[in-house]
Amino acid sequence: MKKFVLFLLTCALLLSFVSCVRYHAKAEDVAYSVYERADGTVVTSQTPIVFSESFLAETAVLTRNTKPEEGDPEALPKERIILIDEQSEFDAAFVECPFEVDLETEMIVVYTFSFLYSRPTLIKNVSFSDGTLSLKLASKRAGWGVKDASMPYQRYVVVKLDKLDVKEIKVDYKIQ
Repeated sequence: MKKFVLFLLTCALLLSFVSCVRYHAKAEDVAYSVYERADGTVVTSQTPIVFSESFLAETAVLTRNTKPEEGDPEALPKERIILIDEQSEFDAAFVECPFEVDLETEMIVVYTFSFLYSRPTLIKNVSFSDGTLSLKLASKRAGWGVKDASMPYQRYVVVKLDKLDVKEIKVDYKIQ
């Protein structure tokens, strides 16, 4: 009996080490675009978006369920919101982008965060008021017994919009 308990404790210890591995996004990882056309239809692209290595490094987020220590200058945030409205920013961020963007009249908002599920993300609402762009994003809650959870990993949501004079961007992401 003692050997069996020792065996179980050893297995638990090994699993705890494996579960602490931190996943870093790589350029070959893909994101899929979700954006709204001028006529109001939501488009979800299944064509991969490939980000540059430097963009992925600059936009890294915390991908584990621990809180960073307060005051730690190297602590990663839980989410990032990136506004791309110039060609140089676009070229620095994307290696491959499946849709055309005219940065004279359009802009891209990239929202990146840590997530446990591989469910699609949809735009629920986009509003702009007093210089604040608000994006409401959602993912449907899976049914009972659906096994789509994984270790936390970094997700990217790319939204293409008409160019606005944005001073602040707020993103509200919910599982519904």
